[in-house]
Amino acid sequence: MAPEQAMNAPADRGTRGQILSAAEQIIHDQGLKAATTRAIAERAGCAEGTIYRYFSDKHALVIEVTGARFPEFKELMHSLDRIAGTSTVKRNLERVARSALEFYRAIMPIVAGSLAEHKLMHEQRRYFQENKRGPMSAFGHLADYIRLEQRLDRISGRASPDFATRLLLGAAWTQAFLEEFVGAEASLGSDDQFAREVVRIVMEGLQPRPAILRETRS
Repeated sequence: MAPEQAMNAPADRGTRGQILSAAEQIIHDQGLKAATTRAIAERAGCAEGTIYRYFSDKHALVIEVTGARFPEFKELMHSLDRIAGTSTVKRNLERVARSALEFYRAIMPIVAGSLAEHKLMHEQRRYFQENKRGPMSAFGHLADYIRLEQRLDRISGRASPDFATRLLLGAAWTQAFLEEFVGAEASLGSDDQFAREVVRIVMEGLQPRPAILRETRS
C-alpha cells in the first residue's frame, strides 16, 4: 500500500489522531521537553516506531499539533474575506478577538517550549515560510479583512491595517501569555468582556470620518 493510501486508511487516521492527542496532552501537562517520542507512544498506546509512519520527526509532530489540532481560529481567519460588509465591523472583530484568545491559550505551552529549543524554533520558521502558515498567515488575513472594510467605508482609510491587526491580535496574545505566566491575577474578566473592550478601544481609531469632514478635506 502506498504511503498516501496508508495515511487515508481509517485505522491509520485513528492512530494518527491518538498520537496527536497524546502529544498535545503531554505538552499541556508536562511541557514540551517531556514530549519525547517514547512518552508520546506510551500515551497513545502504540509502538514508538509507529510515530514515524506519520511524522518525520518530533519537530514535524509538534508543528502538526500547533497547526492542525485547533482548527476553529484558522477557519475563522480564512473566512474573513467572506464576512466583510456583513453584520458590523465591531461584532466581526469581537469574534476574532475571542477566538484568538482561546487559540493562543491553547498553543501557549507549545510555543513557549519551542522558543526554548532553538532547533525546533528554526524548523517551525522554515515550515511556516514554506507552507505559508503560522502567525503571519493569521495577521495577513485580518489585515486583508480590514482593507476590504476600508473600501466599503466601514473603517477609516487613515488606519493602518497592519498596525490595527497587531493591536488586536497582539492584545489577545499578551493576555493569553499573562494568564499562563502570572495566573488568575492577570484576568480581565470574561472573554466576552475582553473582546468588547479591546475592540472598542481599537475601533476608536478605526472610525471613518464623517462625510462632511471628508468633503471639506478633499
